[in-house]
Amino acid sequence: MAVSTLQANQRMQGSHGTHVAGIVAACKPADPAGHGVAPGAEIVGIKIGDSRLGSMETGTGLVRGVLAAVRAGCDIINLSFGEATTLPDKG
Repeated sequence: MAVSTLQANQRMQGSHGTHVAGIVAACKPADPAGHGVAPGAEIVGIKIGDSRLGSMETGTGLVRGVLAAVRAGCDIINLSFGEATTLPDKG
């Protein structure tokens, strides 16, 4: 299930959320050692980054995302912010 909080003229960037979803819900019946933390869990992807700002998060996007997760009936919300930095190993 995916819930979009993006406007029609915005597009998604990056794959950080996909990476995190794999860590959480990967399910490999033939190779259980490759399972995620909660194999087979249902993932609801909600993009809050604004592509007009280089996919940077905004307060408005964050609020819309949390509200969308609540409306979708999510039991757990992971706020996983991943983006490039100009200062490695800082912050």
